[in-house]
Amino acid sequence: MTHPIALLLLVAVCLVAFCQAASVSGSIATNAILTDINQLRPSTRVLLDGGKYTSHITTNGRFEFSNIEPGNYLLEVQSVDYVFPKLRVEVDNEKGLTRAAYSIYGQSWDKTGYTVEQPLELRAKAVANYFMQRQGFNVFGLFKNPMFLMLGVSGLMLLVMPKMMQNLDPEALKEISQTQADAQKMMTDMPSLAKMLGGGGQQSGSPNRQQQQRR
Repeated sequence: MTHPIALLLLVAVCLVAFCQAASVSGSIATNAILTDINQLRPSTRVLLDGGKYTSHITTNGRFEFSNIEPGNYLLEVQSVDYVFPKLRVEVDNEKGLTRAAYSIYGQSWDKTGYTVEQPLELRAKAVANYFMQRQGFNVFGLFKNPMFLMLGVSGLMLLVMPKMMQNLDPEALKEISQTQADAQKMMTDMPSLAKMLGGGGQQSGSPNRQQQQRR
C-alpha cells in the first residue's frame, strides 16, 4: 500500500510544480544590421540569469523557455557576431511573462529602461567588434604632442631671436648682454661655492682632531 501512496504524492508534487511554472517566449527580428536570421551562428542562444535557463533559436528566429519559476530574470542573447540589448523580464506563475523592459548597464537592478511590448522581439543593435582599428599617421596629432610643441617653439626662437637682436638699440643690447654674463657667472660660481662649503666643514673639524691627538 505504501508504493501507490508514494506514487500519488510524487504525481501531486509534480503537478503543483508544473502549475507554478510559467513560460517565456519571443523571437529575434531582422533589421539593417541583421538582415537574415540565418546569419546567426548555430551556437547562438538566449539565456535567463546567465544560463540558469537556456533556449536555442529556431530557423525562424523564435525561442522559448518552459517551466520557469516566478521571479525577475535578466534575458540576454549570447551571440559571437552581434550585440543585442538585454531585458529584465518579470514572470508570474499564473500570467506568465507580465512585464519586460530594457536593462540599463551600470544601474541598479531596480532601475529599468523603456518597456518592451509583447510578444518579445529582439533586434541586433551593433556588430560585435573585438579589435581596435590601428590608426595611421596623423599630421595634426603632432601638434598635440608637448615635446613637438617645445621643439617647435625652440626652433622658432632660434630663428627670430637674431633678427630681434639686430633691431634692438645698442643700450638695450648692452643690458641684455650684461644680464646674460651675470647669469653665466652665477652658474660658474655655484660649484666653487659648494666646494667652499664642503671644505669648510672638513677644515672646521681638523682642530678638534689635532686637540684629541695632543691629549
